[in-house]
Amino acid sequence: MNKKLMTGVGIAGGAAASAYICSRVRKSKAENTDGTGRTVLITGASGGIGREMAFVFAKHHFDLVLVARNLQKLEELKKELEESCGVRVYLLSKDLSDENAAQEIYDEVGKEGITVDQLVNNAGAGKQDRVVDADPEAMRNLIHLNVTNLTVLCRLFGKDMVGRHRGRILNVSSMGAFIPDPFFNVYGPTKAYELFLSEAMYGELQGTGVTVSALCPGPTKTGWAANAGKADSKIAKDPGEVAEAGFIGMQEGKLIIIPDADYRAFRHMMHFLPAPLQSRIIAAWQKSLF
Repeated sequence: MNKKLMTGVGIAGGAAASAYICSRVRKSKAENTDGTGRTVLITGASGGIGREMAFVFAKHHFDLVLVARNLQKLEELKKELEESCGVRVYLLSKDLSDENAAQEIYDEVGKEGITVDQLVNNAGAGKQDRVVDADPEAMRNLIHLNVTNLTVLCRLFGKDMVGRHRGRILNVSSMGAFIPDPFFNVYGPTKAYELFLSEAMYGELQGTGVTVSALCPGPTKTGWAANAGKADSKIAKDPGEVAEAGFIGMQEGKLIIIPDADYRAFRHMMHFLPAPLQSRIIAAWQKSLF
């Protein structure tokens, strides 16, 4: 009996060691990705995680298509990236709360003859309010931003990637995708949609050479909270670190990327609590930040 037990432990230990080594090899390859000759399109690139993503990709020699509403900020970023990293940067000033924005982005990129090898759907927003009090037009705009255009961009650029048998898509979701998110009536549910869409596409695209990942950060020091009507959490993380983790996980082809041990522990803890208790805890926490 002891001999069988020891054999089982040895097999399990060997399997765990092998999995760890394979994981380290994949991570090392991702960290050393060379994007020379390839182009990434990043939405919401004028600030926060999107801006940091632009620098991470540029550091790895990718050319960039940067999309955001604020053209002045994009032009400043373009100059900085081209001077510091020597990459080519193409700018698109688009408001992704416009339901037709995704098709317009795809058409304009096509007219320029740009091949998008990787796609980062980073643009997203939330607004503090109860569902019963929220402005219906504002809610529709947030759904176009967080759901409609993200989905259409995945469809349009994803199909091209499948045709080339190569590509990567990263959807920037949130820890809010895993838990109830009271007082941010559209944000949490739309981020859950992004996560489930990423999981569905991950299964659909097996064997095509195209991978789909979901980056799920918790509070991050980006200015997002102030725009949404609340203060930054004391546990908010650095956006550069989040972007770096997102890039590495994306290049590994990892499905769900939770970029910090604190976030992973929080997700694990909340998983075991009943939904009504989760909702009360998060509601109290959100109120403390208003």
